[in-house]
Amino acid sequence: GLPVHSSSACREMIGYGTKEFARRALPAGREDLAEELGTNMLQYYDRHCLEKSRPYDGFEEVLPALRRAGMKTAVISNKNHAQTVKIAVHFFGKDTFDCICGLADGRIAKPDPEMIVYAMKDLDVTPGRAVSIGDSDHDILAARGAGIEAIGAGWGYRSEAVLRRAGAERILSRPREIPGILQI
Repeated sequence: GLPVHSSSACREMIGYGTKEFARRALPAGREDLAEELGTNMLQYYDRHCLEKSRPYDGFEEVLPALRRAGMKTAVISNKNHAQTVKIAVHFFGKDTFDCICGLADGRIAKPDPEMIVYAMKDLDVTPGRAVSIGDSDHDILAARGAGIEAIGAGWGYRSEAVLRRAGAERILSRPREIPGILQI
């Protein structure tokens, strides 16, 4: 007796961390299963996270351009930290990002700005010298909370309307626009 969710319903649950996804997937009154389901989901995803994950078109050109321009880069995700690292390194190599930050014990999921603040400290970057490009309302809210420019990635999980409501200052339609807005 547990519900089966459509792909579109699951898509709306993505972005809050695996434990929260598990909680939202369960019907009212079955919260007792949340921890077990979350653990099972993490174990499954750890084994299969590379199977359907793909970089968005254009990042294979954009990231090297950012690196050549001397820009520091980071991945900040509500995915589990180990899986975030696994995916980033698999698709982009170990030297592409200066900081990779996913959910781990003691870290607070976006929209809390904690992971962005952590990354800026790790990279020795001030809010005035940082931007965040994110595809969810949580990314935008976290960036704004950290005091940095919040740019919406219109190619991702949430609609342009959702990104704007969250406070995105600009919306990009594809990754290849990133060097232009960063003036490199």
